[in-house]
Amino acid sequence: MAMTPIGRGSLGELAADQLREQLAAGAWPVGTKLPAENVLATQLGVGRSTVREAVRVLVAAGQLETRQGSGTYVLALEPPPEWEPRVRRADVLDVYEVREALESQAARLAAQRRTDDDLVAIDAALVAREVARGGGVVEPFVDADLAFHHAIVAAAHNALLEEMFRSFLGVLRAALVHVVEETVLDVVDDARAHADLAAAIRAGDPDAAIAATHANVTVTGGQLRAAADAEAGSDAPTAPLPSGTAPRDAGDPSETTSDGSAPA
Repeated sequence: MAMTPIGRGSLGELAADQLREQLAAGAWPVGTKLPAENVLATQLGVGRSTVREAVRVLVAAGQLETRQGSGTYVLALEPPPEWEPRVRRADVLDVYEVREALESQAARLAAQRRTDDDLVAIDAALVAREVARGGGVVEPFVDADLAFHHAIVAAAHNALLEEMFRSFLGVLRAALVHVVEETVLDVVDDARAHADLAAAIRAGDPDAAIAATHANVTVTGGQLRAAADAEAGSDAPTAPLPSGTAPRDAGDPSETTSDGSAPA
């Protein structure tokens, strides 16, 4: 589907409309990188500042994501529900509290409903996560970690639950990249926690799956809260940590949890 030069009017909105049409037509699949700004400007017949404005509109709408130093990537081919922008504007700690509830339910359902194909997908995602972990590069590791958790959610076979999880991905990715960049990977991640989750789902044990999810997600929420406290000077009062998570210095490896911390 070819783009055509746009005429007068609100150039940014008109350019955004054309980009929306391209996305809906599948010109750029989910996860792919948009063409360079100058290429889009030439195709649309506008200046690069107008392209930037159009991209900002679609980022705010949840269809695109801009990654610093990398480019702009496709998150969704269609505009997401209206509540998704609110998720992205929410405090990341609030998102993590909701995420724990969502993923705990997903893990419980996955342990009850997983198919053989789901187990294959979960095992493959776990292997890919370990490969990325060994590579030591932050963003590929975070992407592999989220892909593993997405495989768990998909195994729950609840379309709405999966849609809600997908709406969190932009916020979660940014938070996890920050956590992993700010500390030693071995301090914030123990592969056993994720292997335990996969094993609980394979065994059809909902209680163990919920416990493994709690160990993964709550620990990272605690690390994010500790980082937020440190940035705020740590004198201001904060909301209590989720049950079972003690405040600690995210950079102190001597205070990891007994089950091993996990980035997600």
